[in-house]
Amino acid sequence: MKFLHYSLCFLLLIMQIQSNDENNVKCEEYFKNIVDAISIGEMPKNVSPQTLLSSGKGLQDLGSYLVCRDSVDLHYIHLRMISGGRPLHMGFCLPQFCDMDYLQTFNETTKKFINNLTNLQFNRSMIESVSYQDPELMYPEWSVGTYLTLFLLIVVVGLNVIGSIFSIIAENKKKAYQDDLQIEIKNKAAQKINDSKIEETSFQSESINQLYRRSELIQNEIMENQESAFMSGQGQFEEIKYEKYKEATWERFALSFSFIHNYQKLFKINEPQGDNAGFVVFNGIRSLSIFWVIFGHDQLIRGSNSFNLIDIPYKITEPGWVTLTPAAYFAVDTFFFVGGFLAAVLLLEKLTKLRTIKFTLVPAMWLHRFLRIWPTYAFCILVYWQLTVYMSDGPIWNEYIASTSTCNTQWWKNLLFIDNMFSHANNGLSYCFGWGWYLSNDFQIFLITPILLIIYARNKKIGLTIIISLLIGSVFSAYYIAFSHDYHLQIGTPNAKPQPDYQDVFYYKPWVRISPYLIGILFGLFYRNYISGQNQKLVDLAKKIKDSVLIRTLLYLIGIGLTQTIIWIIIPLQKDMNAWPPQAQYFYQAFNRVFFVIGVGFCITPALLGCKNDPSRFILGHPFWQPIARISFCMYLTHFIVILFMTFSSTQLVYYQYSHILFFTLTDIVYTIVIGGILSLAIEVPCMNLEKILFAPKKQQAIKLNGNQVQDQIDL
Repeated sequence: MKFLHYSLCFLLLIMQIQSNDENNVKCEEYFKNIVDAISIGEMPKNVSPQTLLSSGKGLQDLGSYLVCRDSVDLHYIHLRMISGGRPLHMGFCLPQFCDMDYLQTFNETTKKFINNLTNLQFNRSMIESVSYQDPELMYPEWSVGTYLTLFLLIVVVGLNVIGSIFSIIAENKKKAYQDDLQIEIKNKAAQKINDSKIEETSFQSESINQLYRRSELIQNEIMENQESAFMSGQGQFEEIKYEKYKEATWERFALSFSFIHNYQKLFKINEPQGDNAGFVVFNGIRSLSIFWVIFGHDQLIRGSNSFNLIDIPYKITEPGWVTLTPAAYFAVDTFFFVGGFLAAVLLLEKLTKLRTIKFTLVPAMWLHRFLRIWPTYAFCILVYWQLTVYMSDGPIWNEYIASTSTCNTQWWKNLLFIDNMFSHANNGLSYCFGWGWYLSNDFQIFLITPILLIIYARNKKIGLTIIISLLIGSVFSAYYIAFSHDYHLQIGTPNAKPQPDYQDVFYYKPWVRISPYLIGILFGLFYRNYISGQNQKLVDLAKKIKDSVLIRTLLYLIGIGLTQTIIWIIIPLQKDMNAWPPQAQYFYQAFNRVFFVIGVGFCITPALLGCKNDPSRFILGHPFWQPIARISFCMYLTHFIVILFMTFSSTQLVYYQYSHILFFTLTDIVYTIVIGGILSLAIEVPCMNLEKILFAPKKQQAIKLNGNQVQDQIDL
């Protein structure tokens, strides 16, 4: 039996080899007939009209992928070329017997042929490598990670469905509680009337209204905290508790995933109140910044994969929309600035409520930050890496598959927030979830933030000295790196020299990117001293700003002048990278983000200090921005996936012009809002709810002021 089995396998192998040899002979004869016909000036007779119509006619022409794919005796072949680290494309519709394996044997021949043509036209070889690819054969096989990710996705969807069902049940329970509470209140009130012999008319006009107001407060607490309701009589009535309406821990866990409750919470418009009412301007800043990031990445990805790629070097020399593309990384610096400001204000506000400020609090702050970011981040990486590759197809879909395949060996770096510390080949583009460098920087910078603020809370002079020293060190390190590596600005100017290590050495590093965060901390310290009234000089300065139209106008002029100068001053470099001397470029790279965020800070200072009629408060603080700002983190995680997905699933490359890119940017913003909103509702908000359940102190512990305990729950 074994002999028979081996014999059958051997015969099948021989038949397969013979079949492949026959296909190779047919394909070789097919191309030979084409070459012979062209050499005598005739149309090849063996080329069908379908092949001619469905094949590309030149570089970056993908042909008709769908028509070729649906043909019985034809299949689509993608010719992928690498030039300057960037892919170039061309599509062919060939007979089925010309398979990818046979065509791969002509990779070097094709490369030499194309470089001969480029030498004739441009006097240089432009192609570094060539490969023939069949888009139908590029999909990776399902792995254990794929099945686990799919299982996790099903679990998340199931938890959201179950949580939504429980939220409906909880709403009915709340209504039943309201009815029982009103009956109990009336009974208690009636008993009080009988005991004190109060007239019923007086009771109805005063006590009932007071009790109902108290009942409304309790109902709001049920909605916000999902805890058992209680009412304190404040000396008039004893405490009323309803244990039968108290949710069990597993019920609260399920309610954390309620899509309905989280939707109401996420998209509720809140009116700004209290000392921090001016913080509403950050909603507009975060929303506009994420839009700017999407615009910059749209320009990068769609521009480098456009039909008229030869026009790009000339288009990027024109000032205007293109100037905003290299300036888009200031949007990330704005995120750092906002993060530093809020960390300084909110953490100091909590620290001041402690009787003793200890460094033992730092690990708890780190844990909170980790839990705030990591679950949503890890989920996005898994879905992007393991599932999205099977969600579409196209002639250049293999480019998307290649971008996800980098996670096969690098995923752990992202999950540990250390991916920005490693080298990434090919201009920093060989990177798993490459836009995650911002999250790694943010987490790494936050590791030292609580330490800096605790030092400042204990000794303001020492803390302020350390923060300013770090800021000076960051600016100096940026200048030194640019100088030592002779880095020019990262703009696609035609005469720009290659800088393959710029991203890894300069752009991704926290000691370069920390300066906007530290400036945000300094602005936050100024604001915190004004609110607390601890520094009378700063309080007087803030009052002068609030009361003087001239000073506020001056702040706006300086702020707008700084931001716009930093953006548009690089216009000469778009045409000629040598328009500035090297020292000027080093200086700009060291100070540009510093001056930009200082300008942003000047523009929003009047609004933060409470000037209600301030223009920035009116524009950036508009309620329209609130929902977008709440999902801006998830929008950042998903926006690049949307851009890659839409670009590489297209059957034709886009013709690069400003109107087209603007249209695609607006489209990608809409898709990102929808997908980011769903991600926030399904993962981000539930994880925040679970953290509150797991780590929130008990009520009786939170109200004690013994030792180092605080009056309110500290959300660190």
